[in-house]
Amino acid sequence: MSAARATLRVGNDRGVHGRVATRLAEIAMEHNASLRIDRDGEQADCASILEVLALALACGDTVHLEAAGEQAEAALAAAHLVLTRRDDP
Repeated sequence: MSAARATLRVGNDRGVHGRVATRLAEIAMEHNASLRIDRDGEQADCASILEVLALALACGDTVHLEAAGEQAEAALAAAHLVLTRRDDP
């Protein structure tokens, strides 16, 4: 099983809201990967929309992403794009 990690800043002016959290869950499912997000020691499994929303991530927040699974790199790249883009996915 492969793993991938990245550190990034949330780019959407509205932060991580329902659509973004839903897209992260879809990415984890599509890539059959475990995808986790961490901010200052608080972690969420991206498969859980509620866990991601509970982090209350705002624009400019620095987060750490970790993906594990056969398609970890692809899942990480897709999640990175969703979190850093300025408009909604």
